[in-house]
Amino acid sequence: MSATVQPPVAPAAGTAADVAWRLESTISRLLVAGTYLAMGLVLLGVLLMLAAGIDPLAHGGVPPFELSAIPAEIAAGNPLGFLWLGLVAVLALPLGRVIVAGVGFLAAHDVRLALVSLAVLLVVLGSIVAAIRLEG
Repeated sequence: MSATVQPPVAPAAGTAADVAWRLESTISRLLVAGTYLAMGLVLLGVLLMLAAGIDPLAHGGVPPFELSAIPAEIAAGNPLGFLWLGLVAVLALPLGRVIVAGVGFLAAHDVRLALVSLAVLLVVLGSIVAAIRLEG
């Protein structure tokens, strides 16, 4: 006997469960769309490398990362610009999730969880700033 899997049913409108359902749905869509976008950019970068005769698996040094150079690299059709932008998008997804959750908690008037989201956001941003300062 096989059990059939039923799709989830949205809770009644206006309830706390409804707010949580809509928030999780929004976060889910953000993560799915962001993942597709990021992987599409990485794939495009790899395809451009192959078209230019560059072996994506060659064991050379890691190309330098300069966030401000990415738009110019993409405008010039440089495969590295697409690769770096795809990686930045992958790294930004968790940050986007925290931001969307925080806004959702504020919209639901859940100040305690909104403050937790803000604390997580500050820790992540502090880590990014620290990493940049240690690198330079």
